[in-house]
Amino acid sequence: MLKLLSLFTLGMVEFVVVRQGEVRIVERRGKFARVAEPGIHMLLPLSGYGDTVGTFKISHFTRDESGRSTVQPRHSVSIISMRTQVDDYPKESVITRDNATVNIDAVVYYRIFDAQKAVYEVQDYVAALQKLVQSALRDECGKFELDQLLVSRDTINQALKLSLDQATDPWGIKVDRVEIKDIDLGEFGAILAEQRAAETKRRTDITEAEGHKRAAILKAEGEKEAAVLKATGYSQSLLLQAEAEKTAAIFKAEADAASLLKMREAEADGYGLLAPVFGTAQGEALLQVLQIQKAQEISAQMAQGKATKIYLPTDVSGLFGLLEDVARGSATTNTGETRR
Repeated sequence: MLKLLSLFTLGMVEFVVVRQGEVRIVERRGKFARVAEPGIHMLLPLSGYGDTVGTFKISHFTRDESGRSTVQPRHSVSIISMRTQVDDYPKESVITRDNATVNIDAVVYYRIFDAQKAVYEVQDYVAALQKLVQSALRDECGKFELDQLLVSRDTINQALKLSLDQATDPWGIKVDRVEIKDIDLGEFGAILAEQRAAETKRRTDITEAEGHKRAAILKAEGEKEAAVLKATGYSQSLLLQAEAEKTAAIFKAEADAASLLKMREAEADGYGLLAPVFGTAQGEALLQVLQIQKAQEISAQMAQGKATKIYLPTDVSGLFGLLEDVARGSATTNTGETRR
């Protein structure tokens, strides 16, 4: 349709369609005229205007059969993409602060926000951005030692993004994101692996030694506590046994005393009951006879010397007096019989 319109105008008017997400640069007599936004645009190639769509030499990245990124030579392009572009750059040799050589490749996400600057301020913005990435990688990664480099990817990514974004701003390019894809340690990988293995073994040995030490301490503390508890239990057992024996002895003594008291009270009650049976004089004589018998029993116990405890009545002196009277009476009776 547009070609038919161009034929009807005898080539004096040319129509150009720009797709969404793309722009074209319109030049007039070799000078920048305008940026053709998405849509249909009319060009006047004749009649003194000389409107043409500009073409520019721009490099591009491709991957070979092995998956490595390579930069292809510049080729002519007339369409400038405004979408976010992703360039996977080849590995770059970087020397760290501790003189370790590693190979690092990065992925850069960027977009063109000003097409005029992108094609006029720099000759080949793709190749120029590649050189900036190489330089920024050397500068930022060279600030870290090898061990720090492996754990500081986020920090390096942010530093690269800020550095590249500032450098490409005059070119009308916005760097949205930078990611370090891979860090190839090369010969330093084996050295680092040996260091990590040695460090892991050292930490394992320390942990094992700490475990043995802790186990020995806990065992000693357990034996100590067991000995203390055993001694405390034995001491408490002796105390309880002594208290039990003491209580039993007290109860036994109290029982013996109560029994003796009951026996004495029973004897006294018996004496009191016998007195009325024989009358006053005979009762007193009977009581004296019983007291004499009790006194004789006590004398026999004292003579044997085997009793450890002897309970004497309060009138024991009277009992011994009665014994003397009985003895004298028996002697007098024996004398009288002899005289007869």
